[in-house]
Amino acid sequence: MFEGPLAVQIGDHGVQNNYFTVAFPDPVELGAQRLGHVVLAQWRQEASLRELAGPDPIPVRWRAATGADLADHVGRTGRTDGASAADLTSFARTFLRPERRRLVVLGEPGSGKSSFAVLLVIELLQRMRAGDPVPVLLPLGSWRPAEEHLSGWLEHQLLREYPYLDRGTVRELLTRNRILPVLDGLDELPAAEQPKALRALDTALAAGTPLILTCRTADYRTAVRHASVLRQAAVVEADPLTAEEAAEYLLGSAAPQQQERWRPLADALRDDPSCPAADVLRVPLMLWLCRTAYSRPDPDGLPGDLADRARYPDAAAVESHLLNSLVPSVYPVGPEPPPQPGRRASRKAPWEGRGTDPQRVSHWLGFLARHLQQRGTPDLAWWELGTAVRLGARTVVTGLVCALGVGLVVGPVDGTWAGLGYGGPEPGLRPRLVEGIVIGAADAVINAAPAAVAFALAHWIGFAFKGGAFEPSRFRLRLGRGARRPGARSGREILARAGLGIAGGLAGGLGIGLVQGVVRKLLSDDPYALRVGSVDAVVYGVMFAAAGGLVGAVMAWCEASESIETAPDPRELLARSRRTVLLQWLLFAPLFGAAVAVAGLPAVEVLNGNLWGVRLGWTVPDGLRFGLLTAFGAGLGTALSLTAWGQWTLFARLWLPLTGRLPRAPMEFLEDAHRRGVLRKAGAIYQFRHARLQEHFARPRVRQGRGNKLDGR
Repeated sequence: MFEGPLAVQIGDHGVQNNYFTVAFPDPVELGAQRLGHVVLAQWRQEASLRELAGPDPIPVRWRAATGADLADHVGRTGRTDGASAADLTSFARTFLRPERRRLVVLGEPGSGKSSFAVLLVIELLQRMRAGDPVPVLLPLGSWRPAEEHLSGWLEHQLLREYPYLDRGTVRELLTRNRILPVLDGLDELPAAEQPKALRALDTALAAGTPLILTCRTADYRTAVRHASVLRQAAVVEADPLTAEEAAEYLLGSAAPQQQERWRPLADALRDDPSCPAADVLRVPLMLWLCRTAYSRPDPDGLPGDLADRARYPDAAAVESHLLNSLVPSVYPVGPEPPPQPGRRASRKAPWEGRGTDPQRVSHWLGFLARHLQQRGTPDLAWWELGTAVRLGARTVVTGLVCALGVGLVVGPVDGTWAGLGYGGPEPGLRPRLVEGIVIGAADAVINAAPAAVAFALAHWIGFAFKGGAFEPSRFRLRLGRGARRPGARSGREILARAGLGIAGGLAGGLGIGLVQGVVRKLLSDDPYALRVGSVDAVVYGVMFAAAGGLVGAVMAWCEASESIETAPDPRELLARSRRTVLLQWLLFAPLFGAAVAVAGLPAVEVLNGNLWGVRLGWTVPDGLRFGLLTAFGAGLGTALSLTAWGQWTLFARLWLPLTGRLPRAPMEFLEDAHRRGVLRKAGAIYQFRHARLQEHFARPRVRQGRGNKLDGR
């Protein structure tokens, strides 16, 4: 509270004087309290959706890690007691001591690190008092420590996630250490960035500034080896569950009326702790899937079946059986919760909501897993999704879509130009419309047909030269010292791009001239139409080849490859790639058009205005119109056929959804699968949360009888 001036009331004849202080609310304290209410509502709802908020949490034990390869000196952190998800109150009380306000949470995949962070945030918020920092859980994957200070990144994330906040309040909260960052997923940063992140955290945070960080154990150990441990931070690591703990949890979490259904499995886990089912159910994720899969009575599937060695002879069989219930578990059916005041509205996508069809989601995830299996990699990169389509089919689709785009650019403009310039014998609007429609349609065909061949050929040659998918690039001028910066195209790449421009320009120019001659022959029955078309083909081919080679070389010279290892998250990289393509189109399409327009004049002069008995004519206005139209059409085709963003647009956004292999909004689908825990981020790429999960979804889905309902086959 702010204290105002002292006020005094003075009375005569011995009347008692009253003294009081005027107090004003501290706006920062009010902002912190309101943010705490919003964050608490957010994670209570999320915990309910993840089924973390029940009376029987999975009893994951977290032991203190004191090894020199993971933790700081004990004198800096104090001796840390372990924790249990079943008793977070005492752990939160210990964490809130002045000397215990930094924590690193480690564990293997599926050990419950993120769930522990969610529950701990809720517990800390419920204990929050005036003056305490507000715990805010944020995924760490979008931070680039070499490019953005931690405070700037936190400010951006808070404004994005809680748009009711203003920038001044956020900065004041950060300055006064009224934010407790709970950073989930150091392992989701690119491997090269993880040591930098640890160093940046130690540099950016003042002594005693609170922090909670989660990470996979192996990734944290590797990052520490290249940097150092997070100073002043206690470290806890998840222990696998015991068979006894798994049995007690399954019985305790079952309703009294259902305990007899679970008792055979619980007894089997206690009697034979080395059985395959016990080995699998030591992982919290698998234990949760087991409870979810058998939560409803089903005479065709009983929990005790998991202990049947004849049906499930090894751990892999048990694990595969339980993974079939993952999608129905994380995409539950039911009404969506109401939107939360103060939070950013989530993106709506065709599959989102509680009424999602699990079979469709499994189908899409299966396509992605098989795509990765075919490529022999766990890395799901958005710019490589088009390679799931065979090269031949991809070449045809690229050519046809580019042809459609070119026709839609050239046809309407030429038709309008012809209609406005109509000088025929019949006056009136109708002849102008007819003239415009005929000329527009003819010019659309004349330009689209060769464009299909040219861009299909360019895509095929470019893919063969690259030996793989086109990767995202960025635009920059290479001047002075900048010309020697990493990522610049090599001389070989610049020459290859020039050659590609020459080949595509030659094919397009020859095609336009020849098709133009054929169309003229069909429309006018001119005996010289084919000869004129052949002459046009030669002239256009030379002009387009020269312009294409020039522009291809200049584009390559002004281009640099993105560093995928240190790139931001997938959506940001996609946005940057789109901006690069649009900038190149706007800059280089006019250059191509000008080159075509200018190249026509010397070509006519060199040939003395005549070729094969056909008189050549070239005026500047016609040349500019022809050049610019062709340039913007060619620019569109180049963007779609020879860039990472173009191939994403053609296949991930259009072709794969049309053929049912992906949803209509694939990036939102990937982001949603990451939020639900099916995928993880690793810099600019996604991965399945675990290799076994990828293998599971990559298997062919075969329908069987009722007896294997839970197997989803």
